[in-house]
Amino acid sequence: MDEISLSVPRYRREVGVIAPVEGGTIRVELIDGVVRVDGDPAGLRDLARWCLSLADPSVPDGTHIHLDPGYDPLNSESVPLLIGRDNGIDATPTPSSR
Repeated sequence: MDEISLSVPRYRREVGVIAPVEGGTIRVELIDGVVRVDGDPAGLRDLARWCLSLADPSVPDGTHIHLDPGYDPLNSESVPLLIGRDNGIDATPTPSSR
């Protein structure tokens, strides 16, 4: 089976959460109450690296990153995106409100 592997540097408190980027592009839209994320392959890998960085066991609860329109990887037409770590989030699925 072919695999795609991504790696990120370990979390260091003095540096914070970092993720190397390939320079891909992501577009985040809010359409009729639904968040839609589209991207080229490199942009999707960049987004995955940010998520992997936040998943490091040493990252403190509540740590988050802001991705702003016009800065890698978000294109200028995106809405801002905040990705955060929440160790207390309820993993129980809730019924859809749709």
